[in-house]
Amino acid sequence: MAQNSGFGGAVGSSREPWRAVGFWAATAHLALDLLIALLALPLVIIVIVGAALTPVFLFGLPMLVGGLWALKGFAAVERLRFAATLDLSIGAPHRPRVRGPVGWSKALLRDRSAWRALLYAVLLLPVGAITFSVVVGVWTTAVAMVLMPGYYWLLPSDGLDLGIITISSWIPTLLIAVVAALAAAGLIPVLTRLMVAVDIALAVALLGPGRSAVLTERVVELTQSRSRVVDAAEQERRRMERDLHDGAQQRLVAMSMVVGRLSSRLRKAGDLESAELADQAQGEVRQAIVELRDLTRGLHPPVLSDRGLDAALSAVAARSPVPVMVHVDLPERPSLTAESIAYFFVCEALANVAKHSGASHATVMIRRDTDRLYVTVTDDGHGGADPRLGSGLAGLADRAGGVDGAVALTSPLGGPTVLELELPCAS
Repeated sequence: MAQNSGFGGAVGSSREPWRAVGFWAATAHLALDLLIALLALPLVIIVIVGAALTPVFLFGLPMLVGGLWALKGFAAVERLRFAATLDLSIGAPHRPRVRGPVGWSKALLRDRSAWRALLYAVLLLPVGAITFSVVVGVWTTAVAMVLMPGYYWLLPSDGLDLGIITISSWIPTLLIAVVAALAAAGLIPVLTRLMVAVDIALAVALLGPGRSAVLTERVVELTQSRSRVVDAAEQERRRMERDLHDGAQQRLVAMSMVVGRLSSRLRKAGDLESAELADQAQGEVRQAIVELRDLTRGLHPPVLSDRGLDAALSAVAARSPVPVMVHVDLPERPSLTAESIAYFFVCEALANVAKHSGASHATVMIRRDTDRLYVTVTDDGHGGADPRLGSGLAGLADRAGGVDGAVALTSPLGGPTVLELELPCAS
């Protein structure tokens, strides 16, 4: 909500100076309230009559829908008026996407912003009457008192009795003009500020999207932002994996070949001691290659990007010390982020099965239902698993929560242990 630095600033903070343009624009805004309310009154009547006739006569429904639609237009015009006169930006309510006249009519009847616009139009009538009366009354009185010396000669010859003072000469007339000018300078800005504050509160509460809609929009925005952060992190992991695989790993492989050739030449030359050192260096290089491959597999296995979850998890199951059966039912591949989270989820789950469960068999089942991915890992171990004991599942649950996913664990004593993951998986 933005307010100008002149009059709008005075509404929000008494420390900011008044500016003539903001003050006069606000005064004009208040003076127009009653006129705007009278122009909206026919729309209010149409909606009320339409609502009353709808249960009895069918033609009441078009009146109701048409009136609500016109009131939404009226609300849009009012938001423009507040922006033009008070420099107040009021956000427009969300417009649902619907198809066809029937769907549009149903959405309009359920639209809270349309009914809030109706309430605004109803309340604006008494508010406008008050603001118009105060503005016109105060300004008329102030101008009449300040200009009294100019038309003193028109007053009755025996003077004008104002109750507190009787005007019978020039001196009281000048005194009243001065007092009226000072009072107007101090009182009119205060009254204008108060009435504008009421106008602003009414407009913000009833013409904007509403607090619940703002919170909902904010939640959606934060969810989308969080998903973008997770996607960016997954892309960075894949980039690092490619850089390590295509860069450092290839250089180490080339180095291993060079050291092997050096060892062979040293043996031919009879320098067995140096050849043995070269063999040790080649062994260290090969170990570094193995560790680098494990590292890149931990970042993002290339087979996952190339061939998908089925192939990647089959390779994981083949390396598991516990026999694992993998069932993957995916009509189409999910998003890369969902694939990555599901892959590491299964890897962590199978590692826990091998370390802690005492199981003789495990099963991994993955299926997709429209836009959701379901992963279930079951083992026949002794149960009693607790993710709070540092199993690594808590971190995976946080990672799944980053994309609006969820993790559930069922592990009674004696087993079986069932670990489930649910993820959004829009391709």
